[in-house]
Amino acid sequence: MTSILKADTTDYKSIMNLYDLGTKALLSLGIVQWGDTYPSGQTLMEDLEAGHTWILTVNGMIIGTTTLDHNQDDQYLSIEWAHRADRVLVVHRVCVHPDLQGQGIAKKLMLFAEEYALEHQYKVIRLDAYLGNPYSQRLYRSLGYQEAAGYCYYPPVPIMCNCFEKAVS
Repeated sequence: MTSILKADTTDYKSIMNLYDLGTKALLSLGIVQWGDTYPSGQTLMEDLEAGHTWILTVNGMIIGTTTLDHNQDDQYLSIEWAHRADRVLVVHRVCVHPDLQGQGIAKKLMLFAEEYALEHQYKVIRLDAYLGNPYSQRLYRSLGYQEAAGYCYYPPVPIMCNCFEKAVS
């Protein structure tokens, strides 16, 4: 049985393991998106304690995760967003177990984010995605997310990310 549940601090180890597996899988494909410093354990614990992290489980096993909150990176101030809104939901760190990728799990997490945004009266969903990851780029576009003008750059390399948004209706 598949469920999407709010994660708590008891899920920390399983989620960090999922991030580790996801990072290794990305690196094996030549996608240098995540590494030793991101996603960090400290960031995950803060998100868990704040109640912002969600997990997708199958028969109790965590196979996907994402964080949903209103925290926009400072770099978002320089992005030319098409939709201006006070209530913005931001999607962070979508990760799916490497053995189960390509089965629509990330899409389920994103559709959950859209439902969550509607239920909590957010007007816009925003996120940024590494330009060197064709899988996430394709996913967000296929779900109707529009690319905003401008880029974010994250350490350590730095990696270049484009930004996406979608109005909630």
